[in-house]
Amino acid sequence: MTIPYTDALIDDALTRAMEGFSNNPESPNDQVAPNDPEDTGQSPAEDFSALQRALYGADYPGADKNTAEDMAAWASWTRGLWESRRESVQMHLHLVERNRLFRAGQQWISANGLGPWREPARPRDSARVVYNMIDKALDQRLQILVDQRPGFSVTPTTQDPDDKRKAQSQQLALEYQHDQQQMPRLSREAAFWAQTDGVSFWHLFWDPDRGPWDERLGEMPGQKKPLGDIGCQTLRVEQVRVSPNATATQAPHWVVVREVISRAEAAFRYGVTGLDAADTTMMSGNQPTYSGSEGIGAWVLTQTTIGEGQRLRDEDVTERFTVYVAPHPDALPEGLHLIVVGDKVVFGPAPLLWNAIPVVAVRDGSSDPSYYPRPVMEQWIDHQMRINALLSKWVENIRVNAGGRFLTRPNAIATETFMGGVTSMIEIRGAGPMGESIQPVQGFSVGQDVKEALALEKTAFEDASGWNAVSRGQVTGESGRAIIASREQLERVFSPAVQALAQAYTDWCKVSMAAMAWGYDVPRALGAVGKGRPDLARAISTTDFDGQSDVKVEPSTLMPMPMAFRLYLLDNWLQTGVIDAKEYRRRQMFAVAKDINTPDEDQEARAKRVADAIRMGGAVPDLRWQDNEAIHQDVLEREILLQDDLAPEVIAAAQERWTALANQAMQKQGGGAPPPAGSPPAGPSAASVPSLPAGQLPLAAGNPPIGVAPMLQQGLAGAPEAEVAAQQADILSRQA
Repeated sequence: MTIPYTDALIDDALTRAMEGFSNNPESPNDQVAPNDPEDTGQSPAEDFSALQRALYGADYPGADKNTAEDMAAWASWTRGLWESRRESVQMHLHLVERNRLFRAGQQWISANGLGPWREPARPRDSARVVYNMIDKALDQRLQILVDQRPGFSVTPTTQDPDDKRKAQSQQLALEYQHDQQQMPRLSREAAFWAQTDGVSFWHLFWDPDRGPWDERLGEMPGQKKPLGDIGCQTLRVEQVRVSPNATATQAPHWVVVREVISRAEAAFRYGVTGLDAADTTMMSGNQPTYSGSEGIGAWVLTQTTIGEGQRLRDEDVTERFTVYVAPHPDALPEGLHLIVVGDKVVFGPAPLLWNAIPVVAVRDGSSDPSYYPRPVMEQWIDHQMRINALLSKWVENIRVNAGGRFLTRPNAIATETFMGGVTSMIEIRGAGPMGESIQPVQGFSVGQDVKEALALEKTAFEDASGWNAVSRGQVTGESGRAIIASREQLERVFSPAVQALAQAYTDWCKVSMAAMAWGYDVPRALGAVGKGRPDLARAISTTDFDGQSDVKVEPSTLMPMPMAFRLYLLDNWLQTGVIDAKEYRRRQMFAVAKDINTPDEDQEARAKRVADAIRMGGAVPDLRWQDNEAIHQDVLEREILLQDDLAPEVIAAAQERWTALANQAMQKQGGGAPPPAGSPPAGPSAASVPSLPAGQLPLAAGNPPIGVAPMLQQGLAGAPEAEVAAQQADILSRQA
């Protein structure tokens, strides 16, 4: 049937045509299209090959039909594409080495140009103290970033009922993917690397070993195989290189991922194909050194992140390159996906599976607009170095004045004898009074200016990083306004990092939805939509991801909320009547402070099951005496009765259910007893329900309030008003 929105579009198109305006949606694109190419004397095929070489390199195999099927040429082109961006990331990786070393506590380091970072020789009798405040500030920031669960919000672009149901399906699917992909762990890992590197990455891929096991994929009756699902891994900055056009706001045209994997992993992931590829690399004597070939010092990981640096120690390793090329309307309409292990192509060349590059940048909130930004923690390094220098001077002074010092003439002290381990006797040479031969020197403290400078640098570091007394919870005795003001200042410090993680989650949502639209060809019941929580009583499939939806993660949901404040909100909700005592007891144990859509989520879940069964033509659950009629009626109105695109029989079934709920509500208000177990409730007769005008749907807003329905029924039956009032007072007294 034609919906009113489509009718409006048709009317608008007719009006524009009558006024002489164009209705061609491609007309604006035609106006901004580049000029037609000049006649170069080449055939269209030659022009096409020249365009591909200009975009993807002179050695791009797809530009020549003679090399398009040559797998060795594809492997060589992949390595060349990786090497072509070495110089562009060299300076950034050099600074990344320093940042990781500073976090690990190695802070008295320097480098000559882009050479390796090392600690210079220490002068004799000098102290090199490290008071590492950077690792404490970064660890606190990491804890704040991953403390909260992201709040996903999927909004349909139109108010079409089908689009609204799909948006609901997509939101539940994203919540399921957040748990299925173990994103809490991955977000902690990605944020850890982004703090020192400026950016890290989530790499999404299709894992055939994930997902529920289903008999439909089995090769024989009773055999089950996994349906497959989305996998995700964290990549460091040295493992990803992108096209030259990429910035913090411009998506790259292509992405190359390089990983050093063990021979066992290659065999596990790609079977015999991967085993042959790993063997070929090792036999050629071209096996890579772990971390040296990716443009970063081989010793940095082993000195800073020992677990990661020593993970592949004494293992036979090889390289895995993964290439993603975004679709181009003229050169590569379907994009490109290619995986090379060693010197062999184990997958592809194939079209880009999800029509999107599945690599998501996770940034640390830096204001640097580069694709590889300098991290926020680089602003703290100068303060950290001055703190170490001042503290070292203080320690040197303590070392000098820790023991006694004397003024003596040359060779004045002959010997020192300890007696009983307590008394010490010093013998001196020379005539005359002893005070002229040896005099004690009074010790002195470091200069006051050193102490003041140290306090100033420490305060400056705390203000810049947010690791201060307020964030550590060491501020007490302040007024309420002062606490709110200090917390607002604290949130401003951490807001850029929180917003950057929310943006990364938003990009992750879009890639995950594209992957589910591609891979969920077999309908499946998701964990978040299972029997325990049937908010949407149908399986998720590819059709649920058709159309357009606006998806985002609200940054405010990632800002941490103290437990005391959650309890305060819970108490406030109880006092204002937002929740009842039963809901308060349910939430009070963990102080779950989240949005409340209905007074009872369990009632709404069952109401949605009923509405979905009516809409899909399935078996409708029986009406129960324990049903909350107001909630069930509200769900029926929103899901079915107020929609204009559903079949008349669906509307009629929903209206019949709505009327049965109204009858049961009136029976409860009249003080009736619940029906016996196993039998449906018998509500008032149809004659006792007031008739509605023709064409008007029964709505919850038209229900009489509690205590009024029995009076209305008796008034219709002709009972005297005094008798009705007396009976109603008796009913209310028994209810109290």
